[in-house]
Amino acid sequence: MLLNFRQLEVFRAIMIAKTISGAAELLHVSQPGISRLLKYMEYKLGIALFERHKGRLIPTPEGEELFKELEPIYKRIEDLDITINRITRPEDLKFQIACPPSLASYVLPWLIARVRAQMPGSSIKLETLPNEDIAEYITQRRVDFALALYNPDHPLLMAEPSINIGMVAVVPFDHPLAKKKTMTIADMVAYDMVTYYAETLLGSHLNKAFEDIEREPNISVMVRYADDACAMVEQGLGVTVAFEYTAMPQRFPNLKTIPIKNSKQRLYFIRHNGISLSNNVRKFYDLAKTEIRSLE
Repeated sequence: MLLNFRQLEVFRAIMIAKTISGAAELLHVSQPGISRLLKYMEYKLGIALFERHKGRLIPTPEGEELFKELEPIYKRIEDLDITINRITRPEDLKFQIACPPSLASYVLPWLIARVRAQMPGSSIKLETLPNEDIAEYITQRRVDFALALYNPDHPLLMAEPSINIGMVAVVPFDHPLAKKKTMTIADMVAYDMVTYYAETLLGSHLNKAFEDIEREPNISVMVRYADDACAMVEQGLGVTVAFEYTAMPQRFPNLKTIPIKNSKQRLYFIRHNGISLSNNVRKFYDLAKTEIRSLE
């Protein structure tokens, strides 16, 4: 190329300012340096780019044609700079996350607050979904990543194991089981129970536990979500099982939770394995994985 980027930058500044002094002010350099560079450019090209008239520089037709070709390039560079500023400004950080209802009542709000304190200006859209629907949302790229209490084992998904979350029995404070410090499903089966649909994660856990002890529960109500189950227990409709952090005292002050023996469930961070995370999403994702460890 006959002219380098710096020479083209000087030429453009002269075209805009119409004087050597104006161009020097635009570029924050000395006037003699601009004059020398302009003479060198004209010498190298073998043509005059400007006519000098009473201290002003009037572009020649060749100079006008060069500027006409050059200006769209600078406009693209300015647009690129605007794009870079837009995607790196903290106030433009937007994230879409999914999780099941059992994590949405405490774990996700707590986690988002911890991460957002380190990424001020972040905006989070949270999708609360059944565990079984999370895979579809990620493969369709409707969310950036998800937290779930199971590994969907899907060819398009990457599931990174995180902390363990225990299951608890949820009972009223005046219930006979409330005196226990730990619990088994066998302890609960003699009482009215609020259970879950078989296709849900908690429902499959309970069904397997009933099969293992060869007992049938006394089902009073069947629900899909743990929040609903806890609300039923609060109304005296039986006892239930939930993941810890669901029946929190501030949400269900009349209920007691009792750990169920050998009932840890792994939490997974799930994302698409064929699509790279953006830098900002990657930062949020990594911070979330680090912060959540303090819950274990």
